[in-house]
Amino acid sequence: MDLLVNAARLRPTFEDPADFEGNIRPVRLSRGAERPRLMCFSSYMALGGVHQYAQLAAPFRGSRDVAALPAVGFVQGESLPATPEAFFRFQARVVSEYADGAPVVLLGSSAGGMIAHSVAAALESEGTPPAGVVLLDTYLPYSASIGQFENAMLDEMYEREALVSMEGVRMSAMGWYLHLFEGWKPPESSVPSLLVRAADPLGEVDPDASAADWQSDWPADSAVDVPGNHFTMMEKQAGTTAQAIEDWLADL
Repeated sequence: MDLLVNAARLRPTFEDPADFEGNIRPVRLSRGAERPRLMCFSSYMALGGVHQYAQLAAPFRGSRDVAALPAVGFVQGESLPATPEAFFRFQARVVSEYADGAPVVLLGSSAGGMIAHSVAAALESEGTPPAGVVLLDTYLPYSASIGQFENAMLDEMYEREALVSMEGVRMSAMGWYLHLFEGWKPPESSVPSLLVRAADPLGEVDPDASAADWQSDWPADSAVDVPGNHFTMMEKQAGTTAQAIEDWLADL
C-alpha cells in the first residue's frame, strides 16, 4: 500500500473541480419517468466502476432513471483529488448538472456509500440537497466490523478481476483514496437516508456472534436487510436489493 500511495504522489492532483484533468460523465444504466432519479457512485477500491451497478439497475428499466459516475482518477490521464473535500465538490458539481433541477437520490455500494453521503452533505451546504441517500452495505471507515473480513474481501475482489484491468493507474488510485480517507469522518447531513444491509456475512464468523458484530454499522435513518453478502446482494440477489430501494423511494 505504501508503494501504491507513493506511485500516486507522482500523478497530478486538483483542488478546484474546474482544474480536473479528464472527462467524467454519468453513464445511464436505466431510463424511466418515475422520480426521483438515482445517481450511483463507484467505489474507490480497485474493482470500482459503473459496472458495479449494471445488475442493480436492470429492475428499474422502464420505470426510473439510474445513472452511475465512474471512479475519478482510475483512467490514464485523469488527475486525482488533492483532498476529500475537493473530491466531493467535484462530484457535487457533476450531480447538479445531471439532475438539472429534478429530484435525485444518491446511492453508493460499499465505499461508494461514503461518497454518496458526503456529496449529499456538500450539496446540502450549497442549498441544493438531494431527495435522499441510499447506502448499500456501507461501513464506517473506522469500523471493527468490516476489519474481520479484509482477507475475504480481497479474495472476492480478485475473483472479479475479469471485470476490470488491475493495472497501475487503477491500483495507484485505490492507494491514493485509502490514504485520503485515513482518519476521515462522515460530515453531518439531514438528508433522509436508507442503509441496505447484507443478511449474510462475507466470511466466517463466530457462531455465537450476533448480526450487530459483523453487519454494516452506518448510522442511517432507516435500515433494511436483504439476501446475500457484501458482493452477491449486488449480483445474484440484485433484484431483491432493487426492490428494497424502490419500496423506500415510494415512501420517500
